[in-house]
Amino acid sequence: MNFIQKIDIKRVVLHCFYWIFFLFFYYSNKSDNEDSYAFLFIYSWKILGQASVGYGLIYWIIPQTLNKKKYLLFIVSALGWLYFVFALLMILKFYYLEPKFPGFFDDWLGHKMTVPERLTSVKLILREFSFITYPVIILGFISFNRKQQRLLKLEEEKKSMELKILKNQLNPHFLFNTLNNLYTLTLKKDEKAPEVIAKLSEILDFVLYRCNEDYVSIEKEITLIENYIALEKLRYSENRLDILFTKDIEYNHKISPLIVLTFIENAFKHGVINETEKAKIRLHLESKKEQIVFSIENTKPKNDFGKISDKSKIGLDNVRKQLDLLYPKKHQLEIEETQNNYTVKLYLTL
Repeated sequence: MNFIQKIDIKRVVLHCFYWIFFLFFYYSNKSDNEDSYAFLFIYSWKILGQASVGYGLIYWIIPQTLNKKKYLLFIVSALGWLYFVFALLMILKFYYLEPKFPGFFDDWLGHKMTVPERLTSVKLILREFSFITYPVIILGFISFNRKQQRLLKLEEEKKSMELKILKNQLNPHFLFNTLNNLYTLTLKKDEKAPEVIAKLSEILDFVLYRCNEDYVSIEKEITLIENYIALEKLRYSENRLDILFTKDIEYNHKISPLIVLTFIENAFKHGVINETEKAKIRLHLESKKEQIVFSIENTKPKNDFGKISDKSKIGLDNVRKQLDLLYPKKHQLEIEETQNNYTVKLYLTL
């Protein structure tokens, strides 16, 4: 009962139509002097042989040999199975079909041969092998294509789940930093606190709703960056921070949300917070015809507090993983550290 429930009726019907199509394809090439009943009866057995070869290869031999990288065993098994079906057809033809329809086989290759001669005739074997296998090749290609589609779907689901996990790791980290900024201002009873809340609400809208998408327009990403910079500028006086964000947007491409934010956060965290003098940050974003280029450069504190922490390294690893998933072999990340500066350049090929 369980076996019957597992049968895919739609798939069975499609396969039946596939073999019926081949039967009528052969029938359409029948000569006028050939008996229709004999033709259909004989070729039904041939179709049965072709189907046996096809399903034996696809559902038995290939899974047990080729899929397990047993290539020599696959070749031997496939040829052995082909020959076994060929031998059965030759025996069936000799002992049953030819006696039943003697006039139908007068002009057929091997008609006057005995069974041993037929089973060892290279010419007959090659002819029958080619006849048996060509519908099987088409069926195998269809089966292979369906499996590839299933694998691609599973890969996409895995990729989507992995991206969701990575973004869930990144978003709380970003929100925590922003809320920490607001907390600092409220402790000081700073008049800028309401402005921070307004900016934060825009950022929350982006992070909670827009970031569920794999890609957003570059304009929305720019708005997020500007809001984040505005929040950070509220924390520091002009004597502490010199920041410039330049843009060259020729095309409104889509970009993965938050993909550059980790670099900006690190620039503030390691280039500004621990800097006793005036920190400098330079950001630049370009959107060309086939490429997005983001660069950020920040000065390093003269003390040792500006060194990248383990948490920041986790954030960078997170971004690298997202880049590998969203821009496979289509991105280039360059990180350069000197005694006085820290520079990041990201190239995304579209």
